[in-house]
Amino acid sequence: MSHSPQSDRTDPLQPEAGIGPGPGDVVEARHRYRLQRRLGSGGFGSVFLAHCLDASSLARSGPPAEVAVKILGPASRAHARTTLKRELGALLSIQHPGIPRLYDWNVDSEPAFAALEYFPAGSLADAWPMIGRLDEEQTWRLMSDLLSALGAAHRASILHLDVKPSNVLLDGNGGFVLTDFGVAQAPRMTRGMMQEGRLLVGLGTHGYRAPEQADHALGSFDLRTDLWGVGATAWALYTGIDLNKRSDVLRHREPGNVYGLERLSDVRLHCPPPLEEVVMGLLFIDPARRPGGTREVLSRIQAIADGFGLDSLTVAAARRDRAAPAEIHALIESLVDPLWSSICRSPAFQRHFAKFSDGEEISRSGFQSHHTYLLLRGQVAVEHAGEIVAVDSKEGTFLCAVSTFTGVPRTVTLRARGDVWVCIFNEAELEELVTCNPAVAVRMIRSFANRIAEAPPRHTD
Repeated sequence: MSHSPQSDRTDPLQPEAGIGPGPGDVVEARHRYRLQRRLGSGGFGSVFLAHCLDASSLARSGPPAEVAVKILGPASRAHARTTLKRELGALLSIQHPGIPRLYDWNVDSEPAFAALEYFPAGSLADAWPMIGRLDEEQTWRLMSDLLSALGAAHRASILHLDVKPSNVLLDGNGGFVLTDFGVAQAPRMTRGMMQEGRLLVGLGTHGYRAPEQADHALGSFDLRTDLWGVGATAWALYTGIDLNKRSDVLRHREPGNVYGLERLSDVRLHCPPPLEEVVMGLLFIDPARRPGGTREVLSRIQAIADGFGLDSLTVAAARRDRAAPAEIHALIESLVDPLWSSICRSPAFQRHFAKFSDGEEISRSGFQSHHTYLLLRGQVAVEHAGEIVAVDSKEGTFLCAVSTFTGVPRTVTLRARGDVWVCIFNEAELEELVTCNPAVAVRMIRSFANRIAEAPPRHTD
């Protein structure tokens, strides 16, 4: 880092001289950045608007002229550096227009900093006093943009864990950008991974954190934890209530409480039922009752926009929790594979079982995929363009797992031949099954590998 002799120390937010760089100073990594003014500050340091001194010679190959430079503060240096590395790792893993671009960074010398894409309109929290409550259309846009950005992060196995208005930037075109991945973690984290000195990262911000975060239930953090943050942020902006300041609207794990917040229509009259349904669906206290992933919610939003079209979520959800306990017990006793016989005996597994009768459609071609089907008994015909191309009957076969993980629309229809028993998993449940059962993960990897090996060779011209 080099300092300009004409450093401007008149910034009222600037700490005492010698503690850290301020307006007028130059910080350097691969490129040089002159700090112009402070945009904000927090527990880990400050964010400055900066001018990239090398921008004119970089053309399109490097940072633009204006960037946001996030500089670590002098306090909690070791923890702050770890946090910055975690954010850098997350941003390097994700490329999405709804997440700020990372241009440059320095973590090996002082000051540690990152140069990020700059959004002049600032954060949603900053603009809140001026824009007031969001209307219905803006709330749909907010949720869609946040879910799309989170979807990219989740596909990279990154959880944000702190979705809130101050971490949402305005893109200047009516859209929203998700920022600050400093507490991001991989799903199914362990307590050891979460512990940073005396601080536990990933526990979110009061009012906007999920119940499992408030309870420090670290092993329960998954995709649905971030969905809560989207729901809470949308709820707050639609009602105009900052949840960080209004504990009276929060609902805790007590008898009779289903949602973690009051129903939207109880706070803002004339709330459209579809909007309330989607927002409150993200705010179930029990994570198992929330949607299984971002694509599931986005498809529901699209279905509403298209006129309440039936999607795969509706089809699969209608099947679960309907099987008789006696039938499930008999099915489990008949399983041959010791792995599935053991896993299926778990009481928590009861809600996944579903039965289809002869000729019934299990999954339809063209649907955005949200569910995977674990075949336990019977035969499933795989149809493409009206023709049967395969019949699956092996106990323990995963159907549609690839499309569930990737979100690619299905190209085949699955139909029952005779009575068929399956277990149905949404995205979060499938991830939980795989990460909590290593043997299942190994089998799935081998299955995918065999399918790739048996596929026709790919030719490139």
